[in-house]
Amino acid sequence: MPENLDNLTFCFFKLFAQYEYALKAMQYARSGAGGQAEPEWDRFSNEIGRLVLEEPGGELLDAINYLFDHPPKRQVLNDGVLSWQNVDTAERSPQILFSHIRRVRNNLYHGGKFNGHWFDPDRSEELISKSMLVLQALQSQHDQLAEAIHGNHA
Repeated sequence: MPENLDNLTFCFFKLFAQYEYALKAMQYARSGAGGQAEPEWDRFSNEIGRLVLEEPGGELLDAINYLFDHPPKRQVLNDGVLSWQNVDTAERSPQILFSHIRRVRNNLYHGGKFNGHWFDPDRSEELISKSMLVLQALQSQHDQLAEAIHGNHA
């Protein structure tokens, strides 16, 4: 599984990076503390991301429900010790769904899930694959987003 999980993770990082580019290209961006461009995920989620929640079926519905019911945990520091904190599962909105997907990315990118070996590889694979499925579904539902992801946005 680790090699497959490595490949899946690479594909997820690539798609997530394409999304961040697309958000900025589509004017879903703001100026960060140092003036750097930052994607406005919350506004994007509420205006475009909501499309995946309108009438999902099959695998997409399963992926959305999994992310809402079993969201990625938040890595926290308690008295100098790293630990994992459960995330509230009560609210279901586009903003929360994409917040979960961003946390999947953040946990991977910032070393929360991997330090030479995968922590809980089965759960990691579920979270990554379900997040990718949601991102891919939204890309197929929104032409302007798909164009921006491929660098064809004016």
